[in-house]
Amino acid sequence: MSPTAVSEPAWLAGRRRAARDTYAALPVPSNREEAWRYTNLRGFDPDAFAIEPLALTLAGDAPHGVTFTGLAASIETHGDLLERHLGSVVSDDEKFASANQANWTDGVLLHVPAGVEVEAPLRAQVELSGEGVAQHYRALIVLERGARATFTEEFLTGFPGYLNVVVELVIGEGARLEYVTVQRNHREARQFGTHRAVVERDAELDWVAIGLGGARAKSRMESKLAGPGSTVKVTGAYLLGDGEHADYDTTQEHAAPNTTSDLFFKGVLDDSARAVWRGVIRVDRGAQRTDAYQENRNLLLSAKAHADSIPGLEIEANDVRCTHGATVGQIDKQQLFYLMSRGMPREQAEQLIVRGFFQPVLDRIGSEEVRETLSAALDARLA
Repeated sequence: MSPTAVSEPAWLAGRRRAARDTYAALPVPSNREEAWRYTNLRGFDPDAFAIEPLALTLAGDAPHGVTFTGLAASIETHGDLLERHLGSVVSDDEKFASANQANWTDGVLLHVPAGVEVEAPLRAQVELSGEGVAQHYRALIVLERGARATFTEEFLTGFPGYLNVVVELVIGEGARLEYVTVQRNHREARQFGTHRAVVERDAELDWVAIGLGGARAKSRMESKLAGPGSTVKVTGAYLLGDGEHADYDTTQEHAAPNTTSDLFFKGVLDDSARAVWRGVIRVDRGAQRTDAYQENRNLLLSAKAHADSIPGLEIEANDVRCTHGATVGQIDKQQLFYLMSRGMPREQAEQLIVRGFFQPVLDRIGSEEVRETLSAALDARLA
């Protein structure tokens, strides 16, 4: 395992060597590990895939002073920023994260200076370049004090292959980030990733995650509310078909007092699709006056589809409000009968019900442009 040869500073080369050692010492995760209990990787060998340079496209107008560029290109131009922040949010103590650190070939650097607002969304698209290929994508998003930005990333796999993703979000005091990540994967493709945010005093993170297919997809989504007054809103939607499997492992860590988190995930599963959502609200000692909520709702369109919802609370403070909810159900027969009795074909009636099921997710998205784009993506998947 080795990344594409580039001229790298000593600090980065050293981190890659350490990550390769960690990777070699760790086995491929198995069902014996609690985090992987519901996602079976038996027969999957990440080393069997040929590592190829990342197929990356960036779009959007960054105002003066804002850095929005490929991660590889920024090694020479923004080395101090990378050395300070890269790896500060996501550690390399997990198999796929260490593989990413050792092998990332490109990705995104977004740096917004203090007080600067980026009005239009900035976008990145990663497309798997061929069958049997592995690509490693890494993103570092840094918003300084009082900055504002919207960043969207989309992963497309038209072939069976393997994507490894690590995203680090550093949101400074009073800053606000809307972060959208979308997976549109081939039904035999695999994607494993860790997305983690550190949110400082009075800062806000509005995080949207959309999953539209894949043989195996597992995302670790972790938010650390590190400063008093910080707020995190996480919105997720997944729509899976025959044989597809998605696993969302979410953590809302409240590490400071007077913090608020709100997580809301909805999923629709057809044929023999399977989804796993495991959510943990963690309240550290001293994080008084925490307000945290998490909810997962699943709609099954087939008797063969299956969803696991596993909420959990880990609380070490005594002045908190932490609640959660989870449901798994089928389409309401009365709703279906009502629509069909008025001449609507069954398939169209089901699509309308599913569209209505997802509407509350879309309503939580702040950016109108992002909301319309994701609405179109869901409609295309339903068609």
